[in-house]
Amino acid sequence: MLYAVFQLVAAPQWTMFPDSYRYARAAEQYLGVSREEAHRTALAAFCVSRADRAAHDERLQPMVHESRDALSAAAERACLKRWIDAPDITTADPRYQAIFSGRPGYPLLAAPFVGAFGVLDGMRLLGVLLAAGGSLLVFGLLGCAGLTRRAAAVGQVAFLATPLGWWSAQALGEGLFTVCVLCVLRGGLLLLRRRSMVKGTALVALGYVAGGVTRYSSALVLAVVLGAAATWALCLRRPWRHRGTAVLAVSSAATAGGVVAAIRILGLASSQATLQDTFTHHFETPEIADPWSALLGLAGRFAQDWIAQQAGLPYFLVLTALAAWALARHGNGLGLLALATAFTGACAVAAHPLVQEADRLGVLMWMPIVLGLPLVVDRHWSSVSVTEVPVTETELRRAGAADAR
Repeated sequence: MLYAVFQLVAAPQWTMFPDSYRYARAAEQYLGVSREEAHRTALAAFCVSRADRAAHDERLQPMVHESRDALSAAAERACLKRWIDAPDITTADPRYQAIFSGRPGYPLLAAPFVGAFGVLDGMRLLGVLLAAGGSLLVFGLLGCAGLTRRAAAVGQVAFLATPLGWWSAQALGEGLFTVCVLCVLRGGLLLLRRRSMVKGTALVALGYVAGGVTRYSSALVLAVVLGAAATWALCLRRPWRHRGTAVLAVSSAATAGGVVAAIRILGLASSQATLQDTFTHHFETPEIADPWSALLGLAGRFAQDWIAQQAGLPYFLVLTALAAWALARHGNGLGLLALATAFTGACAVAAHPLVQEADRLGVLMWMPIVLGLPLVVDRHWSSVSVTEVPVTETELRRAGAADAR
């Protein structure tokens, strides 16, 4: 409830992105609307959202004296005039459109919300529900890991207060995919700790399937990384040499193989296509001959800039180090899952090393912080509870008798 109130206060910060327009258009089409009408409806919502944000930002400038309504109306008219007759606000190139047509998960989920409340209200309500749902999954995951309700609540708050919560609330696929990842982690923890084979396997399978439909490339990376981590634990870590770890490894391998097969059979956009999209500015320029070499060069420049940013303001690295220490000492399987998730986010950034998109693409890198800091809190409160156990009256009498003797 408190989170929903905060979202009402943060209203000017919520806006639709170009990808949000395409998801809204797809949601309208799933509701039976024609392609042209879906474009107009999604564009109208996109222009209203962007115009409101532009007017809000412009009103903060000291030399601007126009009313916010006037600024918003002018920006909305300009947006509609620019794109109303265009097939897409970015490009109609089929190579670019194929990147989104292979991600039906989020627009399918958004369709009933859009149908009931309209594009803007429906997608915003869905974002709030996904963020709140993700925080509840974090609470349940930490409870499953044996943490107290108080420590689990710390993880829930950390989820909502970090970019994980912020991006989950946006009109994008990040929220749904994060929920899918948390579902896989919950099932994986049940398997690693031999709690429930049936429930653990079902949660892992559900998370992988839903994640694959939402964002198959990220689901592929998660499955490969988590499968490799489970295989390593199965081979080299005696406490985890049991059937649950094997099931997690096999499920991840099956998911990776299924995604690769789906890409080939269904003709989904490959990494080659997304790289060309990056280096041709959405296919506006001719394709380059060697996108992988270009990626290495761009990734190197991005890494230098990222290191410099972290050195100047290292709160992410400090929190990650503290959380990693807690997960390594007290995680009991949770650290393995958190590390695999963070590496998935890092791979997404490495594949698209764009400064303007790194925060969104690498949002899963915050997962160790969300899952590790509650362990620090839990251990601290446990030690305080032990040192501050009240002495009973019977113990006082025994101590007095011992002193008298």
